[in-house]
Amino acid sequence: MSRQTSKSAASAATLNEAQVLDYLREHPDLLQRHRDVLALIDIPHDAGEGTTSLIEYQVSILREESRELAQRLEHLLYIARDNDRLAEQLHRFTLELLAADDLDAVLVALRDGLRQDFRADVVQIVLIGNELASEGVPVVSADDAAATELERYFPGDTPVLGALDPAQLTLVFGEQADGLASAAVIPMDEPPLRGFIAIGSRDPERYNDEQGTIFLSQLGALVARVLRRAMPGAPD
Repeated sequence: MSRQTSKSAASAATLNEAQVLDYLREHPDLLQRHRDVLALIDIPHDAGEGTTSLIEYQVSILREESRELAQRLEHLLYIARDNDRLAEQLHRFTLELLAADDLDAVLVALRDGLRQDFRADVVQIVLIGNELASEGVPVVSADDAAATELERYFPGDTPVLGALDPAQLTLVFGEQADGLASAAVIPMDEPPLRGFIAIGSRDPERYNDEQGTIFLSQLGALVARVLRRAMPGAPD
């Protein structure tokens, strides 16, 4: 490298460094907004009394990040424990349903299990069909206006959770809708059986649209299969 080239490189480096310093002076919050860069900077720990050194500031950032990671881990552990609890409840609930030997026993096991294990205040089952014979369960004709409304409010096979409006609550819970603040409506589709399991709570936070629906979908599939087999005239 020639002498002139070396001098030009040094000048460019000096110029770049000066530009960086000028930019930092104009934007003193730059490193606060880019903490990943700040954590990589190496500087001697020579702060005077009453001041906070860059190293101390880096340490405070690392401590904050550590706290955030610890909170995330605790949240994940909470979710894991809650999933274990739900799996155990669903297993116990399945055994109770399978032990029922007729429709009345199935309905009792269903309502008792949902109230006890799933903290439901009100449990309602609504079936849709023209040839369904059932006692103890409301059956809506497929060409009835109520059936159309049910399919409009709760379409497909995905559970609906949250605060329902008064018309929706009355549609699925009937006279038991009064005082309910949140609900989970779970579709059942086990031909020829089509219907819904409605679980209501007076707690407005009990069911919300941010909750997962995997366990509720499994619950709906399980109950639909057991109900279909328990219906009068069902094939063996």
